[in-house]
Amino acid sequence: MRALVLTALLVLPAAVAHADPVEEARSATGACFAAILDGAPVETIQGEDVAIYRKPGERTCTVSVWAGEPVVIREAVLVAVKRRAEAFSPARTAWDPGQFASREVFCNLPSRRAVIALIDTHKPGGGDIVTVTVADIGKRDDRCDRDLGLQKATTEGAAAPPPSEIIELAPRTAKPKKKRDWIPSFPKIGKES
Repeated sequence: MRALVLTALLVLPAAVAHADPVEEARSATGACFAAILDGAPVETIQGEDVAIYRKPGERTCTVSVWAGEPVVIREAVLVAVKRRAEAFSPARTAWDPGQFASREVFCNLPSRRAVIALIDTHKPGGGDIVTVTVADIGKRDDRCDRDLGLQKATTEGAAAPPPSEIIELAPRTAKPKKKRDWIPSFPKIGKES
């Protein structure tokens, strides 16, 4: 009996010391949201199964998870997304997953700052399991509110594109607005000399 208790006491701290990748993923995603939306002082840090990549002053924060079951990790990340008061919901426009198993974009309410959460679930054997990028994109993208057809990522085929390129939304060509004079012009009356 004594040996059993001593063995349990020796094994228990080792089991507690190893963090759960699901909880690490949820916590790291929450930290990225806090950094982008609330100005929390979050910088690049690496845990056992999860890493946060962020430089001070950047408008993006990326979480990489490389341990755990992809479906369970994705669900944990979605819990962190849905906990935010900004009411994130899936973008109306779908994204082609390209090199990933799935690619999802979540947008916050239109009346708030334009922030998106990009969740990429990786294919098996690629190293990372799930990558989450939270970004303040400046101006709300139409694809959050309207279905503009299947969108393709701008960095197809790259092994590990940097977060700034992952969230880069494909450039859109907008028609230039005509500049209007504030004084109306009238046609000339009479003969020209």
